[in-house]
Formats: sequence, structure tokens, C-alpha cells
Amino acid sequence: MTKTNYAAALLFALGALASPAVAADYVMKIATPAPINDKDALSAWFLAFETGVEARTSGQIDVQIFPAGQLGPIPATVEGVAMGTIEVTAPIIGFLSSLDPRFQVLDAPGLFDDEHHAMATFSDPSVREMLSEFGARSNVEPLAVLTSGQSVVVSKTPIAATGDLSGVKMRTGGATPLLNEPMAALGASPVAMPLGEALPGIQTGTIDAANINMPVAIGFKFADVAKNATYLPGSFTIVSPVVSKDFLGMIGPDLEAIVREEAETAKGAYAGKIDSGAAFFEGLWTSQGGVLNGFSDDEKASYLDVMNQTVQDIIATDKQMQADYDILKSAADAARQ
Repeated sequence: MTKTNYAAALLFALGALASPAVAADYVMKIATPAPINDKDALSAWFLAFETGVEARTSGQIDVQIFPAGQLGPIPATVEGVAMGTIEVTAPIIGFLSSLDPRFQVLDAPGLFDDEHHAMATFSDPSVREMLSEFGARSNVEPLAVLTSGQSVVVSKTPIAATGDLSGVKMRTGGATPLLNEPMAALGASPVAMPLGEALPGIQTGTIDAANINMPVAIGFKFADVAKNATYLPGSFTIVSPVVSKDFLGMIGPDLEAIVREEAETAKGAYAGKIDSGAAFFEGLWTSQGGVLNGFSDDEKASYLDVMNQTVQDIIATDKQMQADYDILKSAADAARQ
């Protein structure tokens, strides 16, 4: 080989080494209305899931996370997964009732003592079997059901008692009865509103308050316009990443198994951030000028009495909801023992 040919061959080899990696066989777009960070539990699940799937599939699946509503408002991404134009969306649970009314049972307040208790309940075999059926009518399936912090109401005016909710126009995460009727029973006026509209809604006076969580309150800088935050007793933000069954069928059984396994494995990273994440965001909220308000023990009891009675009245009108609630309640009771 001549020097010229050798040099050409060497350049070709180096060029091949420097060329871009082969594109992934499949792209899994994940839409989430919340911001992604390295502190909160839900973000930890997303990031661990992304890393795990890409590593286990040797890059065959390229997981792309689109936070903060980049792929559109929640209803549009929910429809996108049902139609197969988006692979995964992860809204709060109330918005998934448009795909399957059974999702709404997860909106019931008063079931869980804290996020660890909720996680133990969702891990119960009877609950896992029930959840696997959700979304079947719309060709979607939950990859996981997770909490994303205790529900918090942010408002310009302090809310520290059940009476303070009277007359408050409050953004809620969906239009389900279990989410809205208990608040209405306390005198609030629930307004189903996508997350991206909540902050402008408070700014313009369209609403008085928003029912969200602390990572969202920080990520969207709610303290700039509504400095008061109040945790709602027994209420938690429930989120479910739901996947298109068409996508699972397309990638084949081996890759599908990996996706399912990594959704479960990522719960370890999630669990590790539950407590530290909550403490971090509370500290950040107050450092940004926000105020944390709390209910007294008597007010908590009064609030939960109204919540529980309203929930019982609602589920008694629907046999399927009653059956699903009973499974959740039984698992939640067992998880306390």
C-alpha cells in the first residue's frame, strides 16, 4: 500500500469512528406538564426510567422527556397517546378519566396517610391487578401510578381553615366528581384547568387559587403572584405515566418487557426522593418569599370528615367505582398494619 493510499485508509477509518451513532430503532416521547429537576421524586422516576430503558435496550429505544407542557396542554397529550402520536403522557390522574372513567377513583381523598403509604398501597398485588385494567378501552396502559407530593393550594389570600375555602375559585386537575365535589362541599368553586393556565388565571383573577404541588409551585414561580401555600389533609397529587399499547406492540415482546421492568425499577429512585424532595421544595418556597400555612388538628379532622362523607356519597352511585374504591381502601388499610 502506498503512503497516499495508507493515509486515505487511515482518514476513512478515523472518519468512521467519528461518525454519528446509528439512530435508535424507536423513539419514546414522554410528555409531562411539570418541570423536571434533580430534587423531586417524580422527576427521579422519569430520569431513572429514561436511563434504564436506554441502557437495557443498548440505545434501541431513545427516551425523550418533554417537560413543562412542551408537547401541548394536558388534554392534547392525553389524546395524543390514545391516538398513538405520543408514546407516553404523565398528567395528574383526573385528566385520564377521559380515556377511562375508572382512573377517577384515584382522585378520592382520605385514602393515604403520606406518600410512603400511598406507594405501599399501589404495590399491593390486588391494586396492581386492578390498575393494569385501566385504560384498556382507549388502548393505553399505566406504566406506573405515583404520587407527586401532597396536594397544596396556592393563593394570594391565606387559607388556614376549611371556612377559608368558601367562595374560592380554585383550579383543580380535572373534572372528576371525586376531585371537585368534595371541594364544592366545603364551599369552594372548582375550575378544571390545564396546569399551564393556572398561573395566568391567578394573575388575571380568573381564579383565586390553584390546587397543585410544591415542585410545580416552585417550577412555575407561583410565589411571584400567590405567596400562600396550604397543604390539603389526606390529599395527594396522583400521576400516572400511561403508554400507548400500539407502541408496546410495535417494539416487540423483548423490548416491551424491558420497558415494563424499568418502569418498576425506577420506583427505587422515586422512593429515595420522597422525603428529601418535599423538604427541599418547602425550603425553597419560603426562601422565595412564599408562606406555608397549615390547618390545626381540629380543622384537619373537620376537613377530612367532609371529604370522606362526600366520597362515600359519590362512589355509592357507581358500582364499578365502589368496587375499585373498596380494593384501594382494603389495600390502604392493610398497608397500615
